[in-house]
Amino acid sequence: MLGKTQAWLANEARITPAVLQGLESSNRKLPDNLALSQVYAVLKAQGLELIDATEEQGEGVLWREPTGRTWIEGLRHARAMLGLSLDEMAELSAVGRDAIARIERGGLKRTPEQSALKLRDALRMKGVIIIPEDRDHGLGIRSLIMSK
Repeated sequence: MLGKTQAWLANEARITPAVLQGLESSNRKLPDNLALSQVYAVLKAQGLELIDATEEQGEGVLWREPTGRTWIEGLRHARAMLGLSLDEMAELSAVGRDAIARIERGGLKRTPEQSALKLRDALRMKGVIIIPEDRDHGLGIRSLIMSK
């Protein structure tokens, strides 16, 4: 959600890219708590907050403060959380690959609302929701599926 690379995050957190990939893996066992706290500190300094899993929902991330972002700006991040390519998302949503790329890039004079809603619904079917911004927090992304 920061628009930064894994290499940037690993460098800022003073860990190796391999350790960061291990922390991000859904197959991880017990994370390295020191590495996790270092990554958390970087994210927090950038204005992000990690959301812990609950009995009803999985983990997520959101901006601590409202930023003026719309839910449509969360589409790319939600797709990334699932590890889906543009082609895979196009197949799931019945929205064209190029249309998805344009919507995710933003800057359109008029967002094709029906296509955006199809993308949102496809993400939800795969277990990820976009948390709309409100006056208490910014935009967020959350898994509906509990990690094991």
